[in-house]
Amino acid sequence: MVDISATDENELAARKAFRYFSRKVFVVPNNRYYHEQRINAALLLTEKEPLQGAVADFFYGCWYDISYDIADIFTKIQGRLHPQTEQAFHNCINKLDYIKHSSIFATRWSVLVTPSLNVDTHSLRISSDDAKEVAKNITNELMDARDSHNWQIIEQLENEFFAHCLACNDRLAFSIVWFRLGKRDWLFDERWNDCQQRLEQTAVNADELTTPEAQ
Repeated sequence: MVDISATDENELAARKAFRYFSRKVFVVPNNRYYHEQRINAALLLTEKEPLQGAVADFFYGCWYDISYDIADIFTKIQGRLHPQTEQAFHNCINKLDYIKHSSIFATRWSVLVTPSLNVDTHSLRISSDDAKEVAKNITNELMDARDSHNWQIIEQLENEFFAHCLACNDRLAFSIVWFRLGKRDWLFDERWNDCQQRLEQTAVNADELTTPEAQ
């Protein structure tokens, strides 16, 4: 019998609630209650990405509420996100900026806004700890889906993971997941190879930009 700790059970419950309210937000984008419940669920998760994605969706979907009575929400998220991200959201509160449909603050967990392909800016917001947490969660979800023979969910999870890795230049998470799934005889199709090649090309381009010109 598998021994699941209370912490793991709480994490699973929070993830289930987060997905539930994600669907609600997608259907009714301007419902503040759904956004707040989704943010509350994200606050119970270990990784930062779901919280960032949920807050970005809230600032986009409920833009007319942003300057009114959201101090409680901002207090909850303080210290939980990258300082630059928190400052950006604070700028939105002060009407110095706003979240666009294509935003560098969107993550793979966002349902209203889409990640900008500004890789350099995105990479600042994905720490190695977050990458490892993303890798752990996606590996577990993929293995659960395979055990349940839920091939449609597998394809969806894989596509979400590829989008995350490419938008955030998360080579660490990709490498970890590739290694762990490989040990479990995962069938890697062309989408995996394509994602790997694009990440490698991004790394090559970045090296070329930072390499001093020959004298």
